[in-house]
Amino acid sequence: MSETTELTFTQEVQAAPTAVYYALTNGGALREWLCTNSQVSTRVGGRLYLYWQQGYYAAGEFQTLEPDKEVVYTWQGKNEPTVSTVTFTLEPTTDGTRVNLVHSNVPADDNSADLRQSLKEGWDAGLANLKAVLETGLDKRIYDQAFLGILIAGQVTAEQADDLGIDAEGGIRISGTMAETGAAAAGLQANDVIVDMGGSVTKDFNSLREAIRPYRAGDSVKVTYYRDGERKQVVMNLMTRPVPNIPATPAGLAEAVRELYDELDEQLDEVLANVTEAEANYRPDEDSWNVKELLAHLITTERGTQMGVATQVTDGVLDGFPNNPPAWVRSVTAVYPTLAEIVELWKRTEAETVALLANLPESVVARRASYHNIGNNFLTGLATHTRSHIGEIQTLLATAREALETA
Repeated sequence: MSETTELTFTQEVQAAPTAVYYALTNGGALREWLCTNSQVSTRVGGRLYLYWQQGYYAAGEFQTLEPDKEVVYTWQGKNEPTVSTVTFTLEPTTDGTRVNLVHSNVPADDNSADLRQSLKEGWDAGLANLKAVLETGLDKRIYDQAFLGILIAGQVTAEQADDLGIDAEGGIRISGTMAETGAAAAGLQANDVIVDMGGSVTKDFNSLREAIRPYRAGDSVKVTYYRDGERKQVVMNLMTRPVPNIPATPAGLAEAVRELYDELDEQLDEVLANVTEAEANYRPDEDSWNVKELLAHLITTERGTQMGVATQVTDGVLDGFPNNPPAWVRSVTAVYPTLAEIVELWKRTEAETVALLANLPESVVARRASYHNIGNNFLTGLATHTRSHIGEIQTLLATAREALETA
C-alpha cells in the first residue's frame, strides 16, 4: 500500500455551527465560498460533485452527516490517483465556530508533491473565503479581484470578428463603462471589442476571467481592443470592486429596487414616447432584435433572475437560465404583440420582483452571502443590464425613424 499523509487546517468563524454546517452541505452555499458549480445530495451515501471554472473538479460521497458537528465525505479530484477523505468537525466557541478540517489519505510520495501543495492552497483559500462569506457576505474571489469597470454586451465569435474586420479569434464586446473606474478613465466606449488583456487572448468570457485573475487592485494592464475595425491599445488602472449598499431588511431591499425601477421606467417612457408600431417592429437586419424583442429579453431575464431567487428560498440550486433563445423572446412578443402591451408586461414583471423581494424569508436574509448576492443582482447587475438596453433601444429607434422616412 502506498504511503499516505493528512493535511490539517483550522479556521475560526464568527458564525453559529448551524450556519457553518449549512455552508458545508448545501449545494448553493458551497458555490458561494468554495467552487463554481456543484451537485450535492445531502444524505449519507449521497453524491458530491464540485467543479471550478479553472477546470478542476472533485467527486465523492457523504460518509457522515452529523448536523452542526461533523461532515465527512470521500474525495477524488481530477487526475488524482487515489480516493482521499475530507473531514470537517465543528466546535462551538464564544464568538462562533472553530472549523477543523482534515484531508486524509493523501498520497505522500515525491511524485504527489504538487498535488499536496495544490490541495493545501485550495483549502487555505477556501476556508478564508468561508469565513468572509459567513461573516460579511462578500465572496473574496470577487471582491479581492481587480475590477475592470466594463459593461459587457456579449461575445464576438471568430466569424463575427472576421465580418467586423477584427484580426482575432473572437472578443468581448462592451456596452460602455462604469463611472469613475479604470475602464472609464482609459476611454473605453460602447461597442469596443476587447481581444487581449495583459498579453492573454480574451476571445470569450472564460478567457477574460482567466486573463484578469492574476491582477489585483492597483495593478495596471495593457488592453488591446478594436473600435470600428481599428486596433487600439491602452493601459488601464485596475480598482477594487465597489461593495454595493444592500438594505438590511427585505422591505428595505424591495423599496430600494422599486425606486430604482421607477427611475429606469421613467427613462424608458421618455425613450418610447410617441413611438409607432412600425418603429417598434423595425430591425436593421435579420439577426438583430427589434424594440419589442429587446423588451421581451428584459422580461425573460428578469423572470430568470426571479426563478434564481425562488430556488434559493427553497435551498436549491439553479444552473443558469436560457435568457436569449429566440423562441422564448418571440413567445412573449406573440402573446403581447403591441408596444403598449409589452411595456405594461415589463412593468408588471418589475412589480413581481419587488413583491418577491419584500417576501424573502428570514432564513435567506440570515445567509449573508445569499442575501447579498440577491440584492446585488437586482440593484447592480440587472439595473445595469436594463440601462444598457434602454440606450440600445434609443439608438435603434433613431435608426428606425431614419430608415422609415427614406423608405
